[in-house]
Amino acid sequence: MQIDELERQLQGFPLEEPVSIDGESVYLRVGRDGAELGAVFLEEMNERQLQEALQLGFQSALEFDAGWALSDDGASLLLTQWLPDARDWTAAPEALERLLNQVELLRALAASAPAEDSREHDAGGREEQRMRSKLMREK
Repeated sequence: MQIDELERQLQGFPLEEPVSIDGESVYLRVGRDGAELGAVFLEEMNERQLQEALQLGFQSALEFDAGWALSDDGASLLLTQWLPDARDWTAAPEALERLLNQVELLRALAASAPAEDSREHDAGGREEQRMRSKLMREK
């Protein structure tokens, strides 16, 4: 989607409510000093899906600005980015385009990743899994 086309589309979008763009559910939650831009990556997830997503997220963090978050109820996995000083959707077209590109890349990687048997993790994989679990508990 072109940025100009996206800017026109964003003008009528509501705040705080999910909207669909290119088949993705995205939202803009405005706060005092900016806004949280987010996309729903997994509506409902299990532990295995969460672990796989975290692994993919670490790889994409070097190239993109958004990171993982859990929905308020903990059921959905979100990809979010803070936009300082943003007050509405018109401040978000470039960030939204990058977020949608990141979601698309992560979905493609998730679809092509071979399923791992948890018994086959090496010592480094177990250590990485322990670190991720600890990070999730601290949230």
